[in-house]
Amino acid sequence: METEKNPPAATNHVEVTKDHVSAWENARLNAEEEHRLTIPEALRKHYKACFWSMVVSLTIIMDGYDGALLGSLVAFPSFKSHFGHYVSASSGYQIPAHWQLAIGCSSSVGNIIGIYIGAITTDRLGYKRSLMLWLTWLTGCIFISFFATHISVVFTGELLCAMAWGVFAVTAPPFATELVPVVLRGVLEIWIVMCWGIGQLLSYSVLLTLNKDLSIWAWRIPFAVQWVWPVIIFPLVFFMPESPWWLVRKGKLEAAEKVLKRLGSADVTEEEIRRTVVAMVETNNLEKNMHEGAGYLDCFRGRNLWRTEISCVAWASQLWCGFVISAYSTYFFELAGLAASDAYKMSVGQGGLHILFNIISIPVVARVGRRRLYLAGLSWMALMLFLIGFCSLSPPKVAVGYAQSVLYLLWNCGYELTVGPAAYILVSEVSSTRLRSKTVALSRNAYNLSLLVNYFAGPYILNPTEGNWKGKTGFLTGGICVVLLAWSYFRLPETKGRTFMELDILFSKKELKTRDFKNYQVDFAELSEDKLAGTTYDA
Repeated sequence: METEKNPPAATNHVEVTKDHVSAWENARLNAEEEHRLTIPEALRKHYKACFWSMVVSLTIIMDGYDGALLGSLVAFPSFKSHFGHYVSASSGYQIPAHWQLAIGCSSSVGNIIGIYIGAITTDRLGYKRSLMLWLTWLTGCIFISFFATHISVVFTGELLCAMAWGVFAVTAPPFATELVPVVLRGVLEIWIVMCWGIGQLLSYSVLLTLNKDLSIWAWRIPFAVQWVWPVIIFPLVFFMPESPWWLVRKGKLEAAEKVLKRLGSADVTEEEIRRTVVAMVETNNLEKNMHEGAGYLDCFRGRNLWRTEISCVAWASQLWCGFVISAYSTYFFELAGLAASDAYKMSVGQGGLHILFNIISIPVVARVGRRRLYLAGLSWMALMLFLIGFCSLSPPKVAVGYAQSVLYLLWNCGYELTVGPAAYILVSEVSSTRLRSKTVALSRNAYNLSLLVNYFAGPYILNPTEGNWKGKTGFLTGGICVVLLAWSYFRLPETKGRTFMELDILFSKKELKTRDFKNYQVDFAELSEDKLAGTTYDA
């Protein structure tokens, strides 16, 4: 187990004293200031922090691009003719089934490996140096796929590239929440979801452009496009500031103060910066008194187990609420009765709806709590899935196929408006700050394992030569949504509008029920009596 040592006391600006009452008072004032901020005010005062958060989130475009690319590549004419085997005049070249499965799973397996390694590099090196390391790694690994002469080399290259994408997937959400005030968390997490959708759309567009080209460059160019992003992002990351929370955890309080000054506008006062640093230090002190160490095992101890459960289920539910159908949406459209060309157009339209409803979700997330988003979203998606199931009971007709496809698109709209963005927000804010990178790593791998289950189960459930469930899969997936709905009602608390310190306090109260989180008033006065090392600001 990895144990974090207590950092040495900083000098000059922030020092540890026995008088912790003033520190808690400063933390209370800081929390009140964050609660008073409106979105326009927060954007005006913290626009620099928003910019750097959005820069880091650009790495998610690569993850979305790769996911869509690998899902479509095995059916790409140029790729099949170069790496496949000739079957017959009617079937042409085909990629062997075992290599189809290997290529499809390479991204998830690489993600799982990279996520655990990335959590360690982020803890030890910080967000900035860790990102620079993995962007360099990615740039080199793309060469492997680009110059591949056998499909096994493509598999190796994508597996190694996916390790970097796994790191990016668990870096962007926590970095966004650590840079901005509470009121902006939801907005910036939605930007992350949008980046993922942009990556998908870009992939579909590149493949559509090269679909009729049978030369070797038709499959190499989609890989080459991946070089664009490290070239753009690396120079920006080189100049970006480190997370002030990471600096506080390492005892670099003066550096954290300088970062906050750099991230704030002229409207941010020295007093606000002082209170923010004090609140960060006291939050770290509070968490150290709640549990020892900062290793993976600590994520499963005490009340942290509940926080880890919420993170893992929240992220994994993105796949389980659309089990099989969402992972094979284009194939599902074809099974519903649409022509292959129409099914592909539906998929492109789905990508457009992804971005559109992410934009619409910005004011929704700003007003509606995370818990309510999950309850409403899962209810809507369950209804759409059951309707898909009932439609499949009708005799096969083109109209019935279009009805099922439209119902799925309506399911997708509800998803992008609720569970899609809410999951990212929950994962980034529900864990303790000391365990954030590891909790996010565990939850993302819960997502990746769920994705693997989808990949393996999908063909056996949907394929006409296997389960042949087709639209009847809606009954199964709708039932899973009902189970997730019950979990959300009994296990998912409301975290909207809470500072990290407030969340630590709320989760520490064993008598507090899930449904009472929203209206509970945190009393900072009672916390001043705890025997914790206080922090004062020696201006």
